[in-house]
Amino acid sequence: MTRVEVHSVDGRPVEVAFRGGRLVVGHESNPSGGLAGFLKKWTDVAVGAARADIHIAVPARVDVKVGTVRGEALLSGTEGAAKVSTASGNLLVSRTRGPLTLANVSGDATVRDHTGSINSTTVSGDVVLSGAVDHLTSTTVSGDVTMDLTSQPEWIKANTVSGNLLLRVPDESALEVHSSAVSGRISVGGMQVSGRGGAVVRPASEGRTHLRVSSVSGDVTVLGADQAAADDTAGPARRPAASGDTPATPGFA
Repeated sequence: MTRVEVHSVDGRPVEVAFRGGRLVVGHESNPSGGLAGFLKKWTDVAVGAARADIHIAVPARVDVKVGTVRGEALLSGTEGAAKVSTASGNLLVSRTRGPLTLANVSGDATVRDHTGSINSTTVSGDVVLSGAVDHLTSTTVSGDVTMDLTSQPEWIKANTVSGNLLLRVPDESALEVHSSAVSGRISVGGMQVSGRGGAVVRPASEGRTHLRVSSVSGDVTVLGADQAAADDTAGPARRPAASGDTPATPGFA
């Protein structure tokens, strides 16, 4: 059963339609027609002239795509493929399963207790990811990314320009690491690799987790569960978690 609740609408009308087997909910597409109508739509959204508070309930295994410009978004409990994106709003994804694609420009994003793969891309927004992730791809320009994994993944690919990366895995000794850095510091289980262009920290071995990390000036720190617990006992982590609070009310803008 699917349920759509529109609690408030300001400015541009909200459209609810069923097209080609897909439920589409959002601000009216292009009432004026042509380029002028398209530009007016996105200008209204960008300056906050088009706002809405919308709650949508769908069956757990339905594929979901959620996108906002400035609004906050909450996605919870889905088990199908999910894509969540924002320009400057905050995103919260909680207790989901399946392939997850996350994209944010300057807004912050938090993923809690996810099971499955994650593909995350951010420009300057901070990202916090946690859960039993089997495949993880993370790309950032200047935003900081924290990845706290509760199960040993098959592979991880992480790229940063100037943002800092913090990765926790259950067993850092099981990592096969390929690293590349210009001026950033890369540390894996206490072993540091900086500015070598390309280096294999540990050779390949059957059953290992493959970690490929690249940095220009951002620092990359990889910890095992035991080491992370010791650091937490000693005091606050070097990099605080970003956007840990639940967004107030999910919506579209």
